[in-house]
Amino acid sequence: MSLRQSVNKRKSKWGRVKEYESIERALIIEKDLKEKMLKEIPKQRIITPTSICQKYQVRMHVAKELLKELEASGKIAFHKQTAYTKVYKNV
Repeated sequence: MSLRQSVNKRKSKWGRVKEYESIERALIIEKDLKEKMLKEIPKQRIITPTSICQKYQVRMHVAKELLKELEASGKIAFHKQTAYTKVYKNV
């Protein structure tokens, strides 16, 4: 076996290519979806913007604004802030 054949043998195996799917999330919330969110979110034990984004398919900015609105109305309370995420709890 020559040197060229041994080099070609090593190059034959490659890793898999990862494929990413883009997720379309709503920028504007419809009225009936917002009412549903306002009823269901205060019933959760731990509330984060990420959990709202995943459950209701809305953008992060929309989720943060909704949490600020719920906190101002007194339905949820601020619990703790990690490095990037604010954690809320029900009252």
